Amino acid sequence: MTQQPKLSKYWMLTDDFTQNPYPVLERVREEQPVSKLHMPGGGHAWVVTRHEDAKAALSDPRLSRDIHTHYKLISKLTGTTLTPPPEHANHLANLEPPRHTPLRKAISSAFTPRRADALRPSIEAVADELLDKLAGKAGADLIAEYADPLPVIVIATLMGVPATAWPDFLRWSTELRATDPTDPAADRTVKELSAYMAALIAEKEREPGDDLISALIHADPDRRLTNTEILSTSFALMTGGNDTTASLIGGVLRTLLTHPEERAELLAAPGRWMAEMDELVRYVSPISNTLQRVTLEPVEIGGVTIPADEIVIISAMSTNRDRCPFSERPDELDLKRPKPAHLSFGHGIHYCSGAHLAKLMTEVAARRFFERFPDARPAVDPSALRYVQSMVVRPLESLPVVW
Repeated sequence: MTQQPKLSKYWMLTDDFTQNPYPVLERVREEQPVSKLHMPGGGHAWVVTRHEDAKAALSDPRLSRDIHTHYKLISKLTGTTLTPPPEHANHLANLEPPRHTPLRKAISSAFTPRRADALRPSIEAVADELLDKLAGKAGADLIAEYADPLPVIVIATLMGVPATAWPDFLRWSTELRATDPTDPAADRTVKELSAYMAALIAEKEREPGDDLISALIHADPDRRLTNTEILSTSFALMTGGNDTTASLIGGVLRTLLTHPEERAELLAAPGRWMAEMDELVRYVSPISNTLQRVTLEPVEIGGVTIPADEIVIISAMSTNRDRCPFSERPDELDLKRPKPAHLSFGHGIHYCSGAHLAKLMTEVAARRFFERFPDARPAVDPSALRYVQSMVVRPLESLPVVW
């Protein structure tokens, strides 16, 4: 047997990995399921690749998501003093108990599947309006013209943002995605969005509406958030919520464009779309890795002891293609697969509160598109489609199609 070349110590950071990660992840799962990844600027992280290990790690309180813990570690490693901005330091994904617990209770009460389901007509209207703009064309880039704007508009609607501000939200979302957080341009965008959301929160205090921001402001006392926490939650929705859902919509559209039998099966039974979303999410893996953790003390994962004050990365892409528990052809799309316990939305106390809404938006977006353009096909060879390099989400750069 020909010996495989040694993996680069930067193996997860290469363009080859970004474009085709699964062969590498299969090898890492088999050879070193908990492996060290070096960073170009110095330092390293530990990558967890097996489903069982990842699920345990995501529930382990010794692996912290607290943003202040992360910033202290970065400050220590860089010899600087860094503090997290309030827009990022006061929402669920970046906090641990005890602060996390009342926030989770409040968000879970306001951000329910019922509230998400009530948005279905609005989501359908947004999808139809975007598709109307494509109707007179012979083709389109489904990322720039459909997958990216749809969740921005839907989430803005959920928060009670008026339609007149949607163009600004589209611009802010694009700028935040395109710029490095340390870039002054990103700082300007954050300040603009922060000022707008602070004014919106003040308006909803005076005149509440049937929206998420109003629900958080006017919740029962034991479930009420501070304005800073509401602002931070809004940022989490605008960044993480938009990017994750846009990545998922683009991935599902690509998958169904290249799986005509499965597409025809869903189009023939519209009631099955939502039921099959978890298999589509598993197969697409819109999240490359879950948000990083920091070890608070030495932790053993998969037989490897990771010291305290180390960064841990959990590869959702890898866990979603693991033969355990997905022993039946994990690299294939199988709509008859029993509901897969994928980890794309996390696990434990940090399971994504917006998971149901993300699946609903994706179901509506994909179903509406293929009902409207049943003859759509990729405008380029699918192998030529490229992914954006990111340590969190896995979005396509573009998805050109013709019909």
